[in-house]
Amino acid sequence: MREGRGTPGLVALAVLLALALPAAAAQTTTLDVVRYGWNNVTVAESATVNVSWMEAHLPVMGDGFTPYLFQGPSFVPTDLWNPAETANLEKINETVRGTAIRDLCDLVGGMHPGDEVQVRAADGFRNRLNYTNVYAPQARQGPPVLAWWNTRNGYAWPESMRLFFLADMSSNAKGWHVFGNEDMRRSLAPAYWHFFYSDGLNYPSAAGLSVSSVARIEILPAPRALAVPGGADVPLDPNGDGRYEDVNGNSRKDFADVVLYFNQMAWIAANEPVALFDYNGNARIDFADVVALFAAL
Repeated sequence: MREGRGTPGLVALAVLLALALPAAAAQTTTLDVVRYGWNNVTVAESATVNVSWMEAHLPVMGDGFTPYLFQGPSFVPTDLWNPAETANLEKINETVRGTAIRDLCDLVGGMHPGDEVQVRAADGFRNRLNYTNVYAPQARQGPPVLAWWNTRNGYAWPESMRLFFLADMSSNAKGWHVFGNEDMRRSLAPAYWHFFYSDGLNYPSAAGLSVSSVARIEILPAPRALAVPGGADVPLDPNGDGRYEDVNGNSRKDFADVVLYFNQMAWIAANEPVALFDYNGNARIDFADVVALFAAL
């Protein structure tokens, strides 16, 4: 057959097949772990690891025998959260092994109270968790884990790496390890809940938190002061007004704070959260702040 003959029909068939068949999940085996600076733009520290490195160098989570489940939407308008865990329990059901999100965060300096971690898929889909959910999770949630193995596919699991919660059995009458919708409501702050919209209702769906094909973990720090060069310690906010007048961190406001601020104004502007050191409220670090700091002594 000469080039070009019969091609339109083949192309049309290929298009129809592409529309009819679901796209295969894109497995990921390499992970970028990033901790941003206070502006959530500048990279403060980063590391790139793969599955074999994680398995060899970090504790393995999951025993390879215990299944862990995520509950999907109940689709019962009168029982949205379904605390009895009787509806749509096996939306996600896998026996997994993986690496704790906490251990991965610690590779780049870890998280602090108030920080968030963003778990991002290769296609850009992402979910966030706060510090407590990573470092001090409730038992009904369990530690968040990046799972890279399951019993069905082993290391060739198409949906890995995937976010899982190794929930205990305390909230399930059948003794199953389910992270249910009520578990989500009780262990995560409302900003982190996931919903599935159907027929005019937002149904809670814990399963929506389980990001698949994860390629990146990003630590997003809460604004906090850093030690100013030449100071005694980390700056402090003596009166709790959100501005750190004790610039040198010696536990008192004095003229030394004014001097240090003046000498390190450029460093403060480049490295500190501006709102914490913007004493005159003009959204920038400048000499007017020196004057305002002096007047506040």
